[in-house]
Amino acid sequence: MKFILLHPSIAIFGLIIFGLGSLLPIWLIIEGVSGYGLIILLITICGYGVIIHETLVKKVVIDEYGVKYITLRKRYEMTWDEIKIVGIGYIPIKTPGRKPWVYFAANGISFPMLHAKMINEKFFMVGYRKKVEDEIRKYWTQKIDGLDDISEFEKLHKPKRRLT
Repeated sequence: MKFILLHPSIAIFGLIIFGLGSLLPIWLIIEGVSGYGLIILLITICGYGVIIHETLVKKVVIDEYGVKYITLRKRYEMTWDEIKIVGIGYIPIKTPGRKPWVYFAANGISFPMLHAKMINEKFFMVGYRKKVEDEIRKYWTQKIDGLDDISEFEKLHKPKRRLT
């Protein structure tokens, strides 16, 4: 099953924000401040391009053979035998309601903190959704680190108890 990389609510929010942002350059052009309007319009078009790339082009495919990460320029694949750990992690953005990500790692290391630059031929990630979890559980019989139990990272780095 194919999944877009981002959580759909994030993609929709981005499209709405850039849609509203496109009203400003149009208003500036109508008011005769075309120089600033064209610059802001160019920035808005670039923003739309990024959001469209993230939502329509980047995909993660989960099937009986394994997991595939597909973009315009890259295609990485790992079979279920190559994957050593499937876990839940977060991108460290300090905003309320931040969304978890599911990652697939061939090196067996737990990653509770994630970054998009970590993606390579042996590490993929996709925004967590119940449908993603259901698809993984069809083929992955082991525990999902950080979802089924405490993550391996948390086991190694338990906070010390304070005397109160």
